[in-house]
Amino acid sequence: MNQIQGQLLTIVRYQLFGGDKPNVSTEDVKPILKEAAAQTVFTTVFPFVREELKAVSAESFARAKERFSGNAIANANNFFEHAELHALMKKHGIPYCALKGLASAYYYPEASLRDMGDVDFLVRGQDFERAKEAVLSAGFEIDHGEEDDKVHIAFSRRPASVWEQHRRVNGIPGGAVGEIIAGETDRIIDTAEQVELDGAVCMIPDAFHHGLIMLLHVIAHMTSEGIGLRHLCDWAVFAEKIPNGSFMELFEQKLRKFGLWKFAQILTLTSEKYLGTSHREWAENSEIDDAQLEDFITDILNGGNFGKKDVNRYREIKYISNRGEGTVDSKNVVSQAFGTLNQKVRRDHKHIGKHTVLLPLGWVAEGGKYAGMLITGKRKTSNTSAMLKEAAKRKDIYSKMDLFEAE
Repeated sequence: MNQIQGQLLTIVRYQLFGGDKPNVSTEDVKPILKEAAAQTVFTTVFPFVREELKAVSAESFARAKERFSGNAIANANNFFEHAELHALMKKHGIPYCALKGLASAYYYPEASLRDMGDVDFLVRGQDFERAKEAVLSAGFEIDHGEEDDKVHIAFSRRPASVWEQHRRVNGIPGGAVGEIIAGETDRIIDTAEQVELDGAVCMIPDAFHHGLIMLLHVIAHMTSEGIGLRHLCDWAVFAEKIPNGSFMELFEQKLRKFGLWKFAQILTLTSEKYLGTSHREWAENSEIDDAQLEDFITDILNGGNFGKKDVNRYREIKYISNRGEGTVDSKNVVSQAFGTLNQKVRRDHKHIGKHTVLLPLGWVAEGGKYAGMLITGKRKTSNTSAMLKEAAKRKDIYSKMDLFEAE
């Protein structure tokens, strides 16, 4: 973690949880805002440094103010669209539940402090087609996901509306643990709660299911392109709102069964150390030390939200996690790469995948495909040795989290 990132954390800590007001030097304001944008916490940080930025450069201040105003308008529009979603689903008699965005903002001290993105919502499988037609009737067009995506379908509407309709929650792993988690997520709509936030009425998950959704979402992105500081903030404000005893009663038994209890502890201890949340006794774990927390926060800050700061993050995926499952084991990066390649061959060449002895033919086919992309310029090469080193580092960090290892 560098000096700018450290200052960014102190500002976010103050904005979300109060405490001693940090001092920011004028020469650091512009790089702090650049880092805030990469971490998708620009809306949280700009109000704190606006006067210092104004003193540094009227031009920079004008640009930053315009960006902040654009974010504020987008956030307000996002709330209007959640209200529109609620009215639309009620009109058509379709049970639903909003995911992430507004549900996360609900736990912030001020909803306006959270940068908002798309409108994500969940419907039951039997209601999926009806919900799709309802959204299309509201002026949306299908953007992607209709044919090959088993998780969601994305819609867009001019000028800047993006809705994602989910048939199941993203990030559920394979295997027995995944089946147990999937059974729990099937209850999300049944237990959803109606809330009103900044004038928008919407259905959001109850506390337990919102926490579970966040954990799955963070792992899905962390083990692929990476997460940004906003993901940690979402967890921090959520965990801060729930008293110790209530949290343990709601989460401990099930998260231990899902192999997510240690990860919830890591997120909470990282929030306490770097964002100033209250101490939570349930997060104490002798297997988690300060070095692990420092590695984790550094990984978050180095990647940025969805890997914005590092173009290699997508290339690293095949060396880190098991394809499509978000799980990370103790294999070295070479073994992991071969495992990922075999999974891809089995998926893309089903006639080869059925016979293990034919897998080398699949390797040749995939290698030829990759070489063709390099020759045509569709795939760029970029410091492979550095990428492999970073992938190994990330894999070591994640493998210590015991993700989805049921207790």
